[in-house]
Amino acid sequence: MAAIDLLFDHKSDSERLHQVLLSVLLLKSRLLERVLGVPGLQALDFDWEPERRLYDLAFAVQDPSGGIDRVLVELKVDSGLEQEQFERQLAHLRDKAPKSRLVYLVLGLSEITVTKPRLTQWSAKLLPPREPSAPPLWFRCDAAELSQYLADPALLSGLDQASRRDVRDLASSYRDALQSLSDRTRRFATTPPARWKDPDFYGFFAHCRSQNDIGHMHGANISYVANPKSGFIACHWLWTPISPGSPLRLYLQLENAKLCLKLKVPEEQKSQRKRLWDAAQAALRTLEPKPSIELVESNYHSGVHMTFAAVPDVFASGRLDLELFKAQVKAAEEILTKLAEKLKPAP
Repeated sequence: MAAIDLLFDHKSDSERLHQVLLSVLLLKSRLLERVLGVPGLQALDFDWEPERRLYDLAFAVQDPSGGIDRVLVELKVDSGLEQEQFERQLAHLRDKAPKSRLVYLVLGLSEITVTKPRLTQWSAKLLPPREPSAPPLWFRCDAAELSQYLADPALLSGLDQASRRDVRDLASSYRDALQSLSDRTRRFATTPPARWKDPDFYGFFAHCRSQNDIGHMHGANISYVANPKSGFIACHWLWTPISPGSPLRLYLQLENAKLCLKLKVPEEQKSQRKRLWDAAQAALRTLEPKPSIELVESNYHSGVHMTFAAVPDVFASGRLDLELFKAQVKAAEEILTKLAEKLKPAP
C-alpha cells in the first residue's frame, strides 16, 4: 500500500482519490451493510457519476429483504453541500428511485459544515413525515464512523484469503488517511491564533459549537464564504427576528477572528436596507450602559447580509484565551438582544 500512502501524503483532500479508494472498499467489503445498518446487504457493481452526474457513485446491491436495489453515494471532502443540491438529490430519490438509498460520506472539513441536524432540517421540508419504524431514505457517515467500520475484522468476511489481505491493507491505509484529515482541525489548541489556517478556524468553531457554556454557539452553523478578497470561515448563530412574522434578522458571525453584528434583509425588502442599517447603528450608540466591548463601525454596503458593527480581532492578545473569548461572545449576545428590542417597530 506504499503507493496509496504516498498519494494521500501529497493529496489527502482529493475527492477523486477518495472516490477511487471508497469505490473499492464499498464494493469488496461489507461496508455498505454497516453504513446502512441492513444485514446481508451486498454491493454487486458500481457506476461513476450516475444520473447525469447528480451523484458521485451508485452501487447496484443485493438486499435479502428486497427493500433496496441501489445505493447512491455523495462524497464531500473539505467542501460544502448546498441546500439546492441536497434537495435535487432527495427529490430524485423520492420521485424516481423509491428502492434506492442515499449516503452522504462527509470527510475532513465537510464533517463540520455538513451536519446531520442541518440535513434533517432540509429533509423535513422536502419529504412527508415518515412512520418511526420506516427505514430512512438517506444516511450521513463521517470519518470517525467510517474508521470504526473499517477496523472491524468481520467487514472482510466472505472474501478469499488473497482478497481479504488486499482489502485489509487498503482499509488500514485509508484509516490512516482519514485520521490525518481529522487531525488538521485539532491543532488550534496548541497554535497561536495569529498563525491559524483554515482548518484551525474550522476546528475552533466546531469546538465552540460542541460546548454548552459559550453563549448560544451550540446552535451555530459553520461554512466557507467566498469573496473578492479570497474568503473566510464563517460561524454564525443567534438569529433573532426584529419583529414577529418578519424575515428581517439580527445575528452574530465570526469571520475568522472578526466578530460581527449583522443584519439580514432579504431581496424583497432591499429598499429598507440603508434605513435599517442606520437604525441599527443609531440604536447601538444609545445603549446604556455603554457596551463593554468596543464595536468598530463598518462602512455601509447594500446586500442581503450586512455588517453594521464588529470587533476586528477577538484574539488580540495573541494567544487563545478561551475565558476572554467566552466573555466577548456573551457581551456581543447581550448587545444583539438589546438591539433587537430597540429595532422592533412600534405597535
